[in-house]
Amino acid sequence: MTPSTQAFWRLVLLVAAFLIWSLAFIALYGVHGVACAAGWASVQNPWPLRLTLIGLWLVMTSAAAAFALWTWKRPIKDQAAQGFLRTATLAVAVIGAVSTAWLGAPLFLVRVCA
Repeated sequence: MTPSTQAFWRLVLLVAAFLIWSLAFIALYGVHGVACAAGWASVQNPWPLRLTLIGLWLVMTSAAAAFALWTWKRPIKDQAAQGFLRTATLAVAVIGAVSTAWLGAPLFLVRVCA
């Protein structure tokens, strides 16, 4: 791998956690908006949509947590990636996982289609 390719992948790893968060945000709010606009969830029975959103949220939160864990445990072969970049990538991965988990809080606190 060339040095420029290595630098590219280091930067991708640095922002990957927030890419997972943004995918979770788009998926959750996209499914929620389409489902509510189409009338898929009724006031009498909101559980199918709520369970779908919770399942999607769990998948995305698991992906963010798995990425943070992988970032923590991955072996580093290149000494240039040991210092600041490794610490920053790990910090961003943990913050991204917490942000993705926090994104699902409204699913438990408010009505699905109010």
